Amino acid sequence: MPDTPSLGLRDRKRLETRLRIETAAVEIVTTEGLDGATVDMISERAEISPRTFFNYFDSKEDAILGIQDMGEVQRSIESGVASADTDDLVYAIVSTMFQIFGPMAARTQLKAQRMALVQEHPRLLSRQIHQFTQLNSTMAAAVVEFLSKREATLPRDPEHVAEIAVATCVASVRIAVKEWIADGATADIDSMFLRAIGLTRETLNTLQ
Repeated sequence: MPDTPSLGLRDRKRLETRLRIETAAVEIVTTEGLDGATVDMISERAEISPRTFFNYFDSKEDAILGIQDMGEVQRSIESGVASADTDDLVYAIVSTMFQIFGPMAARTQLKAQRMALVQEHPRLLSRQIHQFTQLNSTMAAAVVEFLSKREATLPRDPEHVAEIAVATCVASVRIAVKEWIADGATADIDSMFLRAIGLTRETLNTLQ
């Protein structure tokens, strides 16, 4: 997995604030219910102002789900896949996914609480699906650009190939995370990353 530059003080503080907001949102909705929770309550628990809340999230639903700003996600995908400095497409996709979601992967308790809330409240599931759809579409477009820069002859349907490649990598990452949690979440993130890479390659080789 590529080295990630250490965060500056401003970025670290921004990440810490974001995590406080997400945690506060999940905790309050767990106790007060989705309709009973308000931005003011979440802000007070996170020790920020409501105005600061909206610098990070558009709604309480986005805070509960930890939905990231799509502009930042698009920039990560552009640099990690579309403009990747590697010819290994699987590596480019999986490493970019870990750069986007890796910092959250170790928060197993919050992840479990969030999943329970999504199951309880259908509108959260709808919002989450919308986010994943946006992410997958952006990633697939980047894969098409990746292929167009490297392949003299593109597949007949490059968009379909890109969607399948992204879906396979997403499934491998999901399985790697589930295994990591089942094993006690004690191994480092790099081992999870390598497992996701291995699962993807094994699947693609089996299907040949």
